[in-house]
Amino acid sequence: MMTVGTWNVAGRIPDEDLEIDEWLCMDQPADIYILGFQEVVPLSAGNVLGAETRRPIPKWESIIRKALNKSQEQTTIHKSYSAPTSPILNQNGESGLTKIIVPETKVINILNWPEKALDITPKVLSSGAKLRRVLSLSSTARVSSDWLAPLDVGGGLKRVHHSSGDLGLLWTEHQERTDLVDSLEDVSEQVLEEEDDFFEDGSEMEDEKSIVLDGQENSSHRYVRIVSKQMVGIYISVWVRKRLRRHINNLKVSPVGVGLMGYMGNKGSVSISMSLYQTRLCFVCSHLTSGHKFGDEERRNSNVSEILKRTSFSSVLDPDQPQSIPGHDQIFWFGDLNYRINKPDEEVRKLVAMKQWDQLLYSDQLCKELRRGHVFDGWKEGIIDFPPTYKYEFNSDRYAGENAKEGEKRRAPAWCDRILWMGKGIKQLCYNRAEIRMSDHRPVSSVFAIEVEVFDPRKLRRALNLTSAAVHPVIMLDEADLELLA
Repeated sequence: MMTVGTWNVAGRIPDEDLEIDEWLCMDQPADIYILGFQEVVPLSAGNVLGAETRRPIPKWESIIRKALNKSQEQTTIHKSYSAPTSPILNQNGESGLTKIIVPETKVINILNWPEKALDITPKVLSSGAKLRRVLSLSSTARVSSDWLAPLDVGGGLKRVHHSSGDLGLLWTEHQERTDLVDSLEDVSEQVLEEEDDFFEDGSEMEDEKSIVLDGQENSSHRYVRIVSKQMVGIYISVWVRKRLRRHINNLKVSPVGVGLMGYMGNKGSVSISMSLYQTRLCFVCSHLTSGHKFGDEERRNSNVSEILKRTSFSSVLDPDQPQSIPGHDQIFWFGDLNYRINKPDEEVRKLVAMKQWDQLLYSDQLCKELRRGHVFDGWKEGIIDFPPTYKYEFNSDRYAGENAKEGEKRRAPAWCDRILWMGKGIKQLCYNRAEIRMSDHRPVSSVFAIEVEVFDPRKLRRALNLTSAAVHPVIMLDEADLELLA
């Protein structure tokens, strides 16, 4: 399972004891958490035009880590299914991929695949007992250094991925390796406790084996952050169960600003591309143009078009990986999309009080644009059966403007915070908001069950051996033999 969450925190710094379990749906823990924030810093001129400040980020990460890892009690998990059947070879002798499918009648952890690599690469990449380094992709994007195999710049061949789910080895020429070394800059000295844990309790393979034998989750199954990226007020962070991270590869980040002058980062998106086994995933966290004036929805539509056009995941090592958002198998777009409701403020508040969601959604700008095909063509959104998420008074359940004085600016309630998706093998299990009053927005989250493509090298090798054995030898006959046969 996978949980996607979005929250505009209005530039407010959280207290260390902030509870976010409801937002993370911790009553039903997922395998992957993709969390997107908007306005992690106030969108002031200094923050937009000046140096980027990361001051609130460590606090948010600490709160997330605490929420995900607070419970270490052993819980029963569903029995793992046997390995998928052997891949079927086509006429060209090529192997197909096996699907892991989430049953409609159950909610199971589809990512709990007890594989064992045929060729395990060493976990420790240095002489020290622990690897204490974080790789920065660009700006403040951070990826754990154990995602990369050691760089080989002295000639010869190099294996880039060490997941048992990889389709094969990617061999690069010396010049490509040199280009990669040149591009790996800004290595952060920050130490993450999850990277240290990776080397302390034995191999992850042994951890998975213990799960299969005992049927219990143990303390090694913590969540770790694999990548995060901030662009002014937009921040996205991806967390996974520790046993899963070796099956994630090809991490790339692409920020796009569409704010001031069409390029500043006060509005825009931060997108993450990655491979889970052989399924290519993309996550787009965005903050679109605000406003409730006539025609503002068209500006938001234009923001979406710009993000789709300008988001690029360039790859020196593997040009076959997706270069754009639509090139992925499964895509999730979330954030403060800022679409409003085309009704007078008084009527909106009245319908909200009566919980007439259908009437309100009929006039919702995003729903209308989706119906007309003006934006997000082919995308899906779940059924909304919760109150509008914007705009509240801080630390209150009252919508802002209820007691406004005459002439004071009022903003009608709206579903600004949304989660959409595109792709096959995605089933939404829930779509909710959390009642956390810190901001003028309510956080929104959605839980998905997804299908992923899994390649089993053992099955492929067995299938290839059987195919080779079934081929009859070719007998060469000379002219004398042909005359005897005639």
